[in-house]
Amino acid sequence: MTWAIFAVAFAALTVLNILLALTAFTDLLKLWPTPGKHSWQNYTFWPLFRGGLGLTLLLGVWEFFVSTSPHGLEAAIGVPLGLLGLGFTVYGYFDLGIDNTYGKDDGLVTSGLYRYSRNPQYVTSIVGFLGLAVAVASVNVAVLSALAIGVYMLLPFTEEPWLARAYGDRYEAYRRQTPRFLSLSKVLDKPVAAER
Repeated sequence: MTWAIFAVAFAALTVLNILLALTAFTDLLKLWPTPGKHSWQNYTFWPLFRGGLGLTLLLGVWEFFVSTSPHGLEAAIGVPLGLLGLGFTVYGYFDLGIDNTYGKDDGLVTSGLYRYSRNPQYVTSIVGFLGLAVAVASVNVAVLSALAIGVYMLLPFTEEPWLARAYGDRYEAYRRQTPRFLSLSKVLDKPVAAER
């Protein structure tokens, strides 16, 4: 059963990475953001995304709990990383809103976690999958987690032209002030209090 889960997740994430790379760096196709609910892009992106990532999580949890080897340092590092990443990803849904999360044009969000990163949900998802790979310490889960991280690394490049068209100068100003992924100096920088 684990081999079948791995094979399906590997195929889904590999295809998704290829399609996202073509979207981001060529004019051959545009997969994400999808142009609408009933588009071929929507019927392609979501099954690959949810299927690949969901099966990666399923395989990771399965292998973690059925493993006969004791969980030591890997679990002590990986489990908190995974939970931290997942927690902040969910928190990011509330900052951005569900509609925007799923590719709708529902307003440019620059507050909350979006003050520190233009893509905080992607950053925290990367942390989550890194934590999963470390905690499980399995080659299969590490390969799938690397592919999942690849998806999250490519998604911003597919979204940026769309955001620039949708929000124009507001997005350009935000893009100049806020890193694509994360800047430690931005996180550690305290906001300047407004003068009275």
